[in-house]
Amino acid sequence: MKICYLADSESIHTKRWCEHFLSKDHNVYLISFKKECDISGVKFYFVDAGNLSVKGGNWNVLLKANEIKSIVRKIKPDIVHSHYATSYGIVGALVNYHPYVITALGSDILISPNNSIIYRKLLKFAFKRADWITVMANHMKLAMLNIGNFDLKTEVVPFGIDTNLFNANNRKVNENHFVITSTRNFEDVYNIPHLLNALSKIKSQIPNLRLNLIGGGSKREFIEKLVKELGLTNFTKFYGKIPQSEMVKILNKSHVFVSVSLSDGNNISLNEAMACGIFPIVTDIAANTQWITHQENGFLVAINDVVQLADLILESYNHYSEWSEKSFKINQKIIHEKADWHKNLKIVENKYMLLTNGQ
Repeated sequence: MKICYLADSESIHTKRWCEHFLSKDHNVYLISFKKECDISGVKFYFVDAGNLSVKGGNWNVLLKANEIKSIVRKIKPDIVHSHYATSYGIVGALVNYHPYVITALGSDILISPNNSIIYRKLLKFAFKRADWITVMANHMKLAMLNIGNFDLKTEVVPFGIDTNLFNANNRKVNENHFVITSTRNFEDVYNIPHLLNALSKIKSQIPNLRLNLIGGGSKREFIEKLVKELGLTNFTKFYGKIPQSEMVKILNKSHVFVSVSLSDGNNISLNEAMACGIFPIVTDIAANTQWITHQENGFLVAINDVVQLADLILESYNHYSEWSEKSFKINQKIIHEKADWHKNLKIVENKYMLLTNGQ
């Protein structure tokens, strides 16, 4: 099968999808507005739409629809699949090639259509042209109702994680340190300053504290400055963007995973941490409550409640063995049943086959 993705070539999610279907002996093509692509085996096409902002408003990409249409006609794929609805999804709809699939990732349907009537209308247009729509969680499917009645062609398909890579087989924490790890990028939606402000309140009560910040983004310089201002420099390490194989090693040496994002589609980062046996502390949003029940297999914290977050981190520190043991078995079971990458991508592959056969 010839599969053509319209997606961010620098995204780890794009890389995972392309590599997965390449491994299944499909021919994979990738059209992207990002110039860099290190995905071996993919046939890559860069479309220059200028500098793109992570905050959105990249209307100039719509002007590239004819250029992308020419590339798609040259490829003649069996499937065109856009990842991220408000950019690649809309452009893909303008290309008007079928079968056409759109995968929404989070902010594209949870935030953008609420902030812009134009976005909402364009998304409605794009989803009308799609033959199949996937979202990563039930709350995202509910959010689709604000855009249009696309229930019959929308399916919840969590990306899941590669459990052959993300697992607790080599888990071994350092008893001399208490290690907190965040794997969220440095953008406003992930709210990293919230975590830093909480730690500044309790750093003296956790003398062996260590903080790992894994990721990149436009707010890195601001966050580095805040770490210094709050006196967290001595026990904070910035890793930048690292390979998943390295991330697994760090997660398996960590005690607590913290994600204080304001919004999420599925929170794959949380799934990765759960699989590695880390005790999770995450914001009380729908993307997380589908995985975490408070005081059973993790802690839920209110958005922007710095005091509560500080208290919960202290609670996990003071009673770590108790909470860790309680959550471990529950989280391992959840990941196996609901978040296995290979099982979930098989659903996608089967749907591709049906679509190419006109079903």
